Amino acid sequence: MCELPLETEQNVTDAIASRVRFDRANVPPTPWILRQGGVGIAMKIINGGAPPVGAQTDRFREFELLGDPVADALVAAMRTAKRGLVRAQLETALESGLDQVADPAPELVDFIHTLEAVPFWLDYEKLDVASAAAGRVPMSSLLPLATVGLMGSYVSSRVNQVLLRGGDLDDRAAARAVETVQWFVDCTSPGGMERFGAGFKNTARIRVMHAFVRAGVNSLDDWDSDCLGTPINQLHLAITMIPILGNALLTVPLGHYQSPREREAVLHLMRYMAHQMGVDEGLQVTSVSDLVRLTWLSAHFEISPDESSQLLTKAMLKAIPEIYGIDTEGVIGRLIGTAFTRFHSDLLRVAFGARYADLVGLPPLSPAISALPVIVARNSLSELARFVIPGMSDVVERRGHAKRTSTMSSLRGRVSSREFQRDRAVDTVQKRDRELSSSGTG
Repeated sequence: MCELPLETEQNVTDAIASRVRFDRANVPPTPWILRQGGVGIAMKIINGGAPPVGAQTDRFREFELLGDPVADALVAAMRTAKRGLVRAQLETALESGLDQVADPAPELVDFIHTLEAVPFWLDYEKLDVASAAAGRVPMSSLLPLATVGLMGSYVSSRVNQVLLRGGDLDDRAAARAVETVQWFVDCTSPGGMERFGAGFKNTARIRVMHAFVRAGVNSLDDWDSDCLGTPINQLHLAITMIPILGNALLTVPLGHYQSPREREAVLHLMRYMAHQMGVDEGLQVTSVSDLVRLTWLSAHFEISPDESSQLLTKAMLKAIPEIYGIDTEGVIGRLIGTAFTRFHSDLLRVAFGARYADLVGLPPLSPAISALPVIVARNSLSELARFVIPGMSDVVERRGHAKRTSTMSSLRGRVSSREFQRDRAVDTVQKRDRELSSSGTG
């Protein structure tokens, strides 16, 4: 028979602490960044319900020690003497199916089966609706949102540590933006997240790249797991999805209409993208309320802008002319490049508020921000025409996807990028793998 423990002073203290953590009234203070700028306004308007309690914050923190076991096992197999073979098998499996691979590595079989396991909640019709809605958003809206969203993700100094170890701050900033936008365009294109769609396949490649980075950074002498957690852990994967989710919904303030059905479909597509990226089911967003809660928790634990935030933000702003293909050699080109850069800086300040902007060294608002209401008005008029003219929506969606494809082709042509393999940490571990292979060790 089990005996109850004696009710010592320590037992009583522990019991009280446990009750406090689970008490609905035990709500940590709202993070400061969620009370300022456009983010603060959005949080008030959306009103995602009661903020998380202590027990939820405790659970959320546990994810910083979790990686992606299936992808990590595949990368471990790639880091053996058979690395080239397994990599080739992965490409064949992604492009043609696992049945086209002769004697596939067991780790590859597990990885592909994980990707192909369709969750019960997936609704392909919603993916189609989301793709149609995405097609109506022109690159003139998508590119600024994506770039500002990427800079917004630099609010976490711990997430930044992986990027800093990748190096090439200035040289790689434009490429990071282009690669992120390309992935988003692939996933939101018609059929992009179906089995052999570009979004499905490239999400898998990014997932493997993350595992390579995780292995590479973990092997570095200066990585402090106790302080920084597992590199590209589950918590950080979820955090990096927040700007993607936000960009998909923030097209509305820019004048692009979304019906409630379309908004639900967009969230559904974003959830499936996160699922295929390896984000734990406990961190996947299913509603606007979930997004608010995830943003709150992320801000509570991860919002700590420091020198790394300033370095990465300034590098991205410096890359704006390159991203937009602006020739800054002449006087006119420099003026246009400066105007574009200041506009993106202003958007970041408006979105996150003055305190954050000052912390990362952004200049005060400039006259460039006056372009924002003009952009919103233009987009709103386009939306109005879509409602008035029969069949216009279908035309806009088709042309929109075609324009995105051609624009991304042009972007990749002028911005040097290494698709889905962009960090020096990856290069470091791959160089080490080649040395091991040539020496005949596993």
